[in-house]
Amino acid sequence: MARIAVVVVISALAFAAGSSAASPDVQAMNLQAADVPGAKIVNQRAVTESGYTAAHARTFVFAAPNKGSHLIELDSETALADSTAKVSADVASIEKPLHSPAGRKALVAAVARGAKVKVKNVALGQPHKVAGFDQGFEIAVSLPIKGRRAYENLIVLRLDRVLVEMVEIGTRPITITGKYAGAIARHIATELSPTGIAAPSVTGTAQQGQALTASPGTWTASDATFAYQWQHCDAAGANCADIAGATAQTYTVTPADVGATLHVVVKATNRFGSAAALSAPTAIVS
Repeated sequence: MARIAVVVVISALAFAAGSSAASPDVQAMNLQAADVPGAKIVNQRAVTESGYTAAHARTFVFAAPNKGSHLIELDSETALADSTAKVSADVASIEKPLHSPAGRKALVAAVARGAKVKVKNVALGQPHKVAGFDQGFEIAVSLPIKGRRAYENLIVLRLDRVLVEMVEIGTRPITITGKYAGAIARHIATELSPTGIAAPSVTGTAQQGQALTASPGTWTASDATFAYQWQHCDAAGANCADIAGATAQTYTVTPADVGATLHVVVKATNRFGSAAALSAPTAIVS
């Protein structure tokens, strides 16, 4: 029913489109089937977006208007950038016109023109924030389509370096944005928390008095910070125990280590979580 209006609103606010595969997984950040009970996925695809490393769009359609919200369609897209600055600038540029009379008037005119309705029949709400995100807004639009009133919520959000865009379409005013936005926020947190790709390693000579240096390995989270804990293990590399105070990236081998092996535990942390990884044991200390 309101598909024309969706296209118009997206065009009027200069929505971006998104591209290619990358890690973390933008598809996994997006709304999943389990997040939208009562709806089926009718379209999903990777999309190309200038300035973003990857993006994914997904469209859900409800077999019947779901209870309470009376949603009939839900469109969502997640796009991953290399930095928060890119996403922040894009969200700000989309939101800024919504706070000025001229910008709001232009948007209403564009919606009316695209939907082929009179300007006076388009109602545009005020933008407001959505909890759980660093930046962005939700704004309601309603207009007559084929003899009925269509209600849409347009949502543009940023969480860290991920851009989230959603359009909710219903037969009544929509009040459940937080449910779906919250699901996306949880997926983003899972994908942006550190995950090990390559294990930490230790360089140097396993000999009394020599310095060993730990490399943190490779992680999915480029913003992760690292903590180190050196461990003393038996000659087989088992039965390991923390070495008190050995929490720097380098460790000087002591007489107590002779005949044993050493390894390092690296803990990667960012705002979304933490994870630990273990290096291979050194040669037996001499």
